[in-house]
Amino acid sequence: MASITLPGPLGTAADTLRGWLLARLAVPPFGPTEPAPAVGEPENLLYLTDLIETLVSYDSNNPDFDGATPTLDDRAHVRYELRDRDGVLLGATEGIGRMLRKGPEGNFLAYFSEWIRLLDGTVIRTGGVVDDARLTAGEQQTIKAVAVAGPLRGAIGFRQFRPVETHKSYASAIILYRR
Repeated sequence: MASITLPGPLGTAADTLRGWLLARLAVPPFGPTEPAPAVGEPENLLYLTDLIETLVSYDSNNPDFDGATPTLDDRAHVRYELRDRDGVLLGATEGIGRMLRKGPEGNFLAYFSEWIRLLDGTVIRTGGVVDDARLTAGEQQTIKAVAVAGPLRGAIGFRQFRPVETHKSYASAIILYRR
């Protein structure tokens, strides 16, 4: 993707233009418009649900694999195979998680980001804040996702994941659309 660098200090017209460009690319449309709602065209939509993620590797500085004793120093690097409900391999994920702080309820908040590489050539970058205690308890988490390469490059959306067996397997979904 081409990079746009605009000169000038913060608060200038260049900053305003930069903000407008980012908003135009990232803000969802207010309903598909006629006569050509590009969002709904098959080549602009990735709708993968009922996915199964299976652990390939897990490396963390916290020896508690079950996640029952998190600390603010926790960091983890994980890799998973991504399959559909029939067990067909669709791709792989590689992610990094890091505890950020304790939340208002005393629970730990973490930032999780990953690369998802699908066999069709689509490469997706994800990232977002997750509630580690709720995730470990089995609740679904949702983070932003953007296709950065491949046939769906430029598509935006989200990724959801819920542990089936903490750190070993997840039920997940990836939904992206391109305008």
